[in-house]
Amino acid sequence: MCLVNADAVLIVRTSKKDRKAKHIARCCVQQGKIWPSQPHTQAELVIGDSISTAKPGSVWKLSDLVFSDTTSMTHNRLQRPEGLVEVILIPLDVTGVQVDYIELHYSIRPQACELDLLTALAPTLSSGWGKRLPGTVAACSEVLRSHRSKFNSNNRFVPILDPHNPADLSRCEFRVCAMMKEGMTVKTISETLSIGPTTVRSHLSSIFSKTGATSQVELLHLLNRNVDADRGFAQIAG
Repeated sequence: MCLVNADAVLIVRTSKKDRKAKHIARCCVQQGKIWPSQPHTQAELVIGDSISTAKPGSVWKLSDLVFSDTTSMTHNRLQRPEGLVEVILIPLDVTGVQVDYIELHYSIRPQACELDLLTALAPTLSSGWGKRLPGTVAACSEVLRSHRSKFNSNNRFVPILDPHNPADLSRCEFRVCAMMKEGMTVKTISETLSIGPTTVRSHLSSIFSKTGATSQVELLHLLNRNVDADRGFAQIAG
């Protein structure tokens, strides 16, 4: 997503039989905001009936569609998604009863160099996906769920910023949490650490996964709740 300056990226699995889509993974530039909107697949609009037969590694673009044919669009009940000027879809695997694809969303038209880069990367993305070990994505998701469950059950009153680092935060994630606790915004953290806001949001996304928080507000609540709990225990001990 960062490499080609997309606003969102999705990995989606669609059934060939009923065309129901399941989001395997999603990430967007709004990740870490108080009320982030979840991106949804636009495959029906971009690729339609060709999704089951599209060549893996090929590139399909929303901008290639002609929206002037109102009769056809009304018949299919499809409209250009609000807020998106480009959607790029790359089939990863079309064998079997399901189709896997990666999808990128843009609110600003991507530059020619970014499109060229995607076209060059598409075959490698498809090849790498096809060679992955079965169950890899599910296993990674399960690890994250288990980590969140373990943290929430075993570390209820352990501060996230405890020296023992119970949430297993990276050094950068730890610093971002510390700055968030001090009331700093994403912009201020970005300027202080000399990194881009997108990178800060990426760290926040990882922090959410490790702590079980779903937003900046909830993360702040966890940070401050742990502090309050420590004070309560101190008063009881006193």
